[in-house]
Amino acid sequence: MSASSPTAPSTVARLAAQAARLEAATAAAVGHLTAALPSLGRQDAEAALVTAVPIPTRGAARYLEELAGHLAAHPDALTSGSSLCPPVLLRLAEVLHDAGHPVVRPGCAHCGKIRSDLRQLRPEGRLCGSCDARSRQRETCARCHRDGQRVVARRPEGPICNRCYRADPATFEECAECGQLRHPVVRRDDGRGLCIKCWKRPMHTCVSCGKTAAAALVDDGGALCHLCYNRHRRPRRLCGRCGQLKRIARNARDGQPDLCDGCYQGPDATCSICNRVRPCASRDEQGQPVCATCYQRHRTGEPCARCGRTKPVNTRWPIGPVCMTCYTAVLRSPTECPRCGLVQPLIARDDNGTEVCGPCVGFAADYTCKQCGRTGNPHSRGRCAHCVLAERVNALLAGPDGTITPQLEPLAAALADAPSPFPAIQWLKESPNTRLLARLASEGNELSHELLDELPPSRNQRYIRQLLVHTGVVEERNEDLEHIPGWLEHELADKPTAHASLARPFLHWFLLRRARQRAAIRRHPASADRDLRRRVSVALDFLAWMDQRGLALADLAQEHIDDWIAGATSQRRYLIRYFLKWTASRRLTRELTVPSIPSQEPQDLLDDDDRWRLLQGCLTDDALPTDVRAGGAITLLFGLSTERLCHLTPEHLKFGDKHAHLVLGRHPVLLPPRLAELLRQLAEQPQLRPQLSRAHPGPQWLFPGMVPGKPISAHGMTQKLNRHGIPVRIARNGALAALAADLPSPILADVTGMHRHTALRWVAYARRDWAEYLAARAEDITSSRSQQS
Repeated sequence: MSASSPTAPSTVARLAAQAARLEAATAAAVGHLTAALPSLGRQDAEAALVTAVPIPTRGAARYLEELAGHLAAHPDALTSGSSLCPPVLLRLAEVLHDAGHPVVRPGCAHCGKIRSDLRQLRPEGRLCGSCDARSRQRETCARCHRDGQRVVARRPEGPICNRCYRADPATFEECAECGQLRHPVVRRDDGRGLCIKCWKRPMHTCVSCGKTAAAALVDDGGALCHLCYNRHRRPRRLCGRCGQLKRIARNARDGQPDLCDGCYQGPDATCSICNRVRPCASRDEQGQPVCATCYQRHRTGEPCARCGRTKPVNTRWPIGPVCMTCYTAVLRSPTECPRCGLVQPLIARDDNGTEVCGPCVGFAADYTCKQCGRTGNPHSRGRCAHCVLAERVNALLAGPDGTITPQLEPLAAALADAPSPFPAIQWLKESPNTRLLARLASEGNELSHELLDELPPSRNQRYIRQLLVHTGVVEERNEDLEHIPGWLEHELADKPTAHASLARPFLHWFLLRRARQRAAIRRHPASADRDLRRRVSVALDFLAWMDQRGLALADLAQEHIDDWIAGATSQRRYLIRYFLKWTASRRLTRELTVPSIPSQEPQDLLDDDDRWRLLQGCLTDDALPTDVRAGGAITLLFGLSTERLCHLTPEHLKFGDKHAHLVLGRHPVLLPPRLAELLRQLAEQPQLRPQLSRAHPGPQWLFPGMVPGKPISAHGMTQKLNRHGIPVRIARNGALAALAADLPSPILADVTGMHRHTALRWVAYARRDWAEYLAARAEDITSSRSQQS
C-alpha cells in the first residue's frame, strides 16, 4: 500500500481546520480589541496582532485565543496596567503604545519595571527576572550553613549563596588586564573576563541633562543618567506607608511594604562624617556611609554658568553647570528663541552669546509637556505643573462616584487656573484645609452654610467657608455675625438644657438683631463677633454661678449682682448688663442695675520723639517690608484703627498732579510724598500670594490676607507691626493725642472712624494735657528767670 499523498483528504481537512481556527481567533481578538479601543480601526488592529503574534509562529491561533479570552474577561486589560495577563498582551501593549494609542503597558508587579518579557507569573502578577530572583524561596547554604540565603548556584554538595559563589575558586579566571586570578564581573568582546578593579563602567551622555556619567538606562531614545532616570523614568507605585503614587526607593520584602523616597530613610549606620548612628542612604567617594544632613552640608559646588555663584550643581546644560535656583528660574520662564522662534527655555548660547534653546545647538532635552504641549514648568513624568495641578484638583474634589459635582465646578476651575501652579500644588499637598475640603467633597452632600455650621469651629472651617464663598459655591453673608449661631450650638453641647433655652433667644432675638441693625447703617467696617461671643459667654458663666448658689432668675436681687461684680478680677463681668436688660424686658427678672465701667484715660502714649523716629524709619528704611512701612506710617501719623487700616483699598487713594490724598471720610487727608509712593506701590504691585479667580468681582485690598478675598486680619496686622518694632497701641494713642490737640472733635471722628463721644473725650484729654504742659512750662521759665536774677 502506497504512502498517503500530501494532498490527502485528511491533510487538507487538518490544514483547513487550522486556517479556520486561526481566522476565528483573529476575528475574535480584533473584535475585543476594537471594542476596548474605539479609536483603533480594524485594519490597524490586525496589523498590531500580526506584529505582536506573527502568523508563521507555531501555535499562533492558541495565542490569539488566549488573548481574546483574556480581553473578553477583562475589557480594561489594555488600560488597567495589570500584569495578570498572558504574555501576548505584553507584546501587544508595547506595539500599541509605540503606535501612539492610549494604552497602559503592564509592569513588574514588584518593582513596576515596564518590559515585554515578564516571564514569571505569580498570584500578584508577572515579575521581571530581578524580582523573581529576589522572591524565590531561600534555603540553607551548603558551605557556610547560613539559613535563609538566596541560592545563586548549585554544587554537588548542595545550593550555595552569593558570598560563597564569589569565593569559589572554580569561578576564578585570569583577568585580561591585570593577569590575576579573580572573579570576572564583565567580559570583553573576545570572551576574556575583567575583574572588578580593571573594569571601568562605560560613560554615556545623558539625553536629558547632557551630563557624561554612568547610565542607569540605555534604550532606543538614548542614555539616561541615574539622576534623570529617577526624575523622569523611574516607575511609580503606591507607597505602602503613605499610600501615594510615588517613586519606590525600597521594594517590598520580608513582610515590609514598598516604601517611597520620602518614607524610606535608608539603613541605620555610623555616619563617616558626624559619627552618629543615623539613616545613611548616601556614600562618599571612598564608599563610606554618609547621613542626609552631612551629605547636604558637604556637597561640592561649582560656579554656576548663569549666576556665577559657587553652589551644588543641579544639572548641566550647554551653557555649563547650573544651580537649582537658576534651573528653576529658566524652566519656569520659557521665552521665544531668537533663532527658531519657538517658545522654549533658553538653556544655551550661540557664538555671539545670545541665549537660545537647547535644540538649536543640538541639545536634545525636551521640556514640553507630554499631555498638553505647553513648554516650561516641568513637574513630574514629562508633564507640566498645570496638568499636574488639574489632575490633583480633580482627585481632591471628586465625589463618591469619582466625578466633580456641578456645585464644585467653579471651585475646581479656580484652583486649576491658579496663576502660580507650584504653590497651589504645594498647598493641595500639605495644607490641612485641603483634607477638610476633600472630606466634604467625598461625602457628596450639597455644601451650604448650614452644613459648615455643623462642623466644630476652627481656622480650617473658616478658611474653607470663605474659599467656597470666594469662588461662588455658596452665597456670601456677613460672616462676623452669621457664624455666631453655629458657634453657640457647639458651646451649648455640654451645658444644661435650661441654660441653652435662655442663651439661644438671648443671642438670636436680642444681640444679633441689634448687631444686624447696626451693620446695615455702619459707615466703617467693624468686627462684632468677638463682642457678641463675650456677652454670650458671660451670660453662660452667670447662669452657672447662679446654679452654684441655688438661685433662680425670679429670685435675683441687687445684692446678687453686686456680689457677681465684686468677685471679678477684670471688667469682663460688667458685660452681664446686656443679659439682664434682656431678661428684664422679658419679665424674667426685676429691673437690676449694673454699674458702668469707669471711663479711663489713655495710660500709655508713645513719646513724640520716639514716634517721629519710628515714622522716619517707616518712610526711609528699605529693609522693612512695604506693607509694614505703609501700615506703620499711617498708624503713627493718623492713629487709624487697625480694623480700618486692614480694609483700605486703592479706591481710598486719590493721586493728583502734585499731591496725593487718603480718603477716609468726608475730608481727604494730605499724604506725605514718601508715604504716597509706598501706598502707590501697594496698589499697583501684583499679589504676592496666588489669588484665585472670584465669581463676583470684589475689592482689591492694599493689605491682602491669607484667606481668599479677605484682607489681613486686625490681629495679624497688629502682630506684624509689633514684630518690626512698631507698638501699635501706644503708637496709635500718641498719634490720636497729637491730632486731638489740633483738630476739632467732628473732624477727628471723621478721620479716625471713632465715635463722636470718644472723639470729644480725646479732645478734652489732649487740651487739658496741653494746658497743664503750658502751665508747667511757664512755671519752669519763671523759676529759671528768678534763679538767674
